[in-house]
Amino acid sequence: MPKKQFVIVKMLVITILLLMTNISGVVFANEDESTNGNLDISEIDKFMNNEIERLNLPGASLAIVKGDQVEYLQGYGFANGTNITPQTPIVIGSVTKSFTALAIMQLVEQGKIRLEDPVQSYIPWFQIADKEESKKITIQHLLNQTSGFSTYDGQVAISQGDQTLKEHIQSLVNIKLTYPVGEQYQYSNLNYSILGLLVEEVTNTSYKDYINKYIFKPLEMSNSFTDPKDDINNTIANGYQTIFGIKVTTEQLNHEGNVPSGYIISSAEDMANYMIAQLNQGEFKGKSILSSNAMNTLHHPSSFLGNETYYAMGWEVNKEGISHNGWTENTYSKVLLDGEYGISLQINSMDYFNLNEYDSIVSGINKLVHNEDLSISDSNPFMKYIIIDLILLAFIAFIVWSAYRIFKSKNRKVPTFRKILYGLSILVFNWLLPLIILIGFPKLFGPLSTVTLFAPGIGHLLFLIPLLLLIVGVVKLGKVTLTLKKNTLDA
Repeated sequence: MPKKQFVIVKMLVITILLLMTNISGVVFANEDESTNGNLDISEIDKFMNNEIERLNLPGASLAIVKGDQVEYLQGYGFANGTNITPQTPIVIGSVTKSFTALAIMQLVEQGKIRLEDPVQSYIPWFQIADKEESKKITIQHLLNQTSGFSTYDGQVAISQGDQTLKEHIQSLVNIKLTYPVGEQYQYSNLNYSILGLLVEEVTNTSYKDYINKYIFKPLEMSNSFTDPKDDINNTIANGYQTIFGIKVTTEQLNHEGNVPSGYIISSAEDMANYMIAQLNQGEFKGKSILSSNAMNTLHHPSSFLGNETYYAMGWEVNKEGISHNGWTENTYSKVLLDGEYGISLQINSMDYFNLNEYDSIVSGINKLVHNEDLSISDSNPFMKYIIIDLILLAFIAFIVWSAYRIFKSKNRKVPTFRKILYGLSILVFNWLLPLIILIGFPKLFGPLSTVTLFAPGIGHLLFLIPLLLLIVGVVKLGKVTLTLKKNTLDA
């Protein structure tokens, strides 16, 4: 073989070998082998595919890490008309709170803030309805969810995110605390929205720029965003909501003012890097985003929730490990760190009536990575919707029938006993029951704006049905009154 041809062939062989080496170095995330180290990949995929089919999920992404290594990355199902991959960004909901808490602890470590300082030390204009209580709320109270802000007000805030973060916090001037500052744990989105603004005020930069520079960049989270507009390639997964049991793709509201409490966007691959830093005392590939002492403080159990669970700073702590779940109107996520493994699950769907089923997926994955026995559920969560839909349909039929009877019934003599029963039915079904539901709606279901946002269709009917029953009751009462007047005049 001529020397020139030999050199060319040699270069081609080297190039092919290099390409094969590079490819084999990245396929660990989606390899076809049944095991990956101690993980039984085939069992994990079998479980995930079963749950996706059983729960009728459009798609999901999974990340599993151990120590400082990524053990498994995989996408399942679809989004935006294409397959979900480990690089597909999905809104992570309240898992965002752990990012905001991390940012705060970075500032604490830099000496720019102190946990025991009042919020007003850094945001002098911060004010709620009670001026004295406003002075008492500290950064620690916000982090541990013990400020006194209610869960209800935090839920209302979700539907009021179409303003800047500063405008959102300024609008709290009339908010009343439901407990004295520091006395009681209450999970409230408001706490972490205020912390997000604190980051802005202390650093003189936007929350978005701070998270990008000090968390996303050092952790190589290249498919993560605090603003969906930064996704110039339109890779963020579209979300689905469950309406009367049917999955429907929907658009999210503008949540600019709620980002620090629940609207960061990230991918499974990026969340793997984030979990490695959390599991390794703030270290990632030789870089430190937080000291081990500060990370321990971040994870330290503080506020008692019940069921042997405590709230730390953006994390819940119990015997299972350190975790936090999150959901938006059309996405779900959960992260679990058990000391050895880290698991991140993201789903581009939300089902308010089957959240426990979503949560159990991560628990199932955790059992599999520890080689524990797992029984795969064969229950059909759609049955809940069949029952709920039938009950709501029965109420609607009752309302239609009642309205028909009002206008079609003929004036004839009715026994006194039947008149009494008719009057009692109006009192109970058209007055007392609807009024109890309407007045108690926030306590029974949550704020109307949030219920209709997170459970569209059913949420709307839960409000409309008692309202319609009340209207029918008013019409019935009016007809009875007119009948009585007519009978009086005829007499």
